[in-house]
Amino acid sequence: MYPFRLRTLDAVFLLALSSSLFASSSERPSIGSSVDAQPHPGGTLDSSPAPTYSQEVPLWPEDSKVLQDGIRELANEEWANTHPTFLLYYPQAPSARSAVIVFPGGGYKALAIGQKSTIGVNGADVCKWLTDSGVTCVLLKYRVPNTGCNWNREAHRHVAPDIPMALQDAQRAISIVRHNANEYGIDPDKIGVMGFSAGGNMAVLSSTAFKERSYDPVDEIDQVSSRPDFAIPVYPGHMTMEHKNKTPREIAAQELNTDIVVSAEVPPTLLVHAKDDPVDPVHFSEVYERELKKAGVNVKLIIYETGGHAFGVRKQGTDTDRWMDDAIEWLREIKIL
Repeated sequence: MYPFRLRTLDAVFLLALSSSLFASSSERPSIGSSVDAQPHPGGTLDSSPAPTYSQEVPLWPEDSKVLQDGIRELANEEWANTHPTFLLYYPQAPSARSAVIVFPGGGYKALAIGQKSTIGVNGADVCKWLTDSGVTCVLLKYRVPNTGCNWNREAHRHVAPDIPMALQDAQRAISIVRHNANEYGIDPDKIGVMGFSAGGNMAVLSSTAFKERSYDPVDEIDQVSSRPDFAIPVYPGHMTMEHKNKTPREIAAQELNTDIVVSAEVPPTLLVHAKDDPVDPVHFSEVYERELKKAGVNVKLIIYETGGHAFGVRKQGTDTDRWMDDAIEWLREIKIL
């Protein structure tokens, strides 16, 4: 149906894994957003089968300018995903009439939803956790590669794309879900975003850049708000001016990335990070929390002593094993559950 889409999920994982390898190499500063595809010991919440998605929804009309521009931009990328979609997982428990749109990691190089992903193949494990809690889960397969801030191996620096396709896809997905809220059985005022690593950065951008679309409106769907009602960035990347290649790094590390425009209208936000994360350091979330508090935003940062990077929803015998319980408690606090 889509001739330019990713050929296999395993190929996506391999590309994601290669991204993580050069992300931690000596030729790259250790400040970049990597992937959440590395295997960890342990399983998910329980041993019951992960759910299967009910439908796959294309984001853009085939003849839309935003889609065709992206196809041209990614034409020379062998493993490009040029036709973004989302996978819809319905609640397995009594519905809370809420939804979470999940953005996988992958360093904006790939989608970390292959066989070894810590959020499950096609995000099935993170969606099982959410749907078991009565939440509709929407797994976004956004366009890659190089569709957000990323590490350019040849230039030895961070670069930002001319067309922010990942953000475009995030904004469009939020509007589609809200536009179809009745059909999906959800409250249009209980739609949130959650992302891991680079996906965490997407959760931040989509929950701050909602006043203006990153593309020209396509249809009536784009007349619907793209502002999420809550956000859960998990070990988000690309959060400071280190990612604008600013020096000295000691100063840049304490300045919020200017791509992130904070205002009092940012929705309630839960930040999740491990203190021992070697890829996306914990100060990424600390700096963002500081700026959200200054703006008067309802924000909570939970820092776990151990867990590293890319723990996803896998149990691994570290402090981060309890983050999902803490997130559910927070969702109750803000009246989403």
